[in-house]
Amino acid sequence: MALPADVVSFRAKRDECDHFRGEEPADEARADFLEKALARTCTGTDAALAALKKRYADQPAVMAVLSNYDEGIE
Repeated sequence: MALPADVVSFRAKRDECDHFRGEEPADEARADFLEKALARTCTGTDAALAALKKRYADQPAVMAVLSNYDEGIE
């Protein structure tokens, strides 16, 4: 099943967010980079996830994909 475009877009942003969330900075420059990357990729994903879950509540395949993401990460 092909996922709806808004879910595909969410996954791309949130996967990048989760990548940066899991990284420990090696130095001050990397910490600064990570702070900016987290702001760019994570901001708004809590609300987006909630909205997508509401929109696709009746579509089990989409909900299965969305259930892989943690809520309340911002």
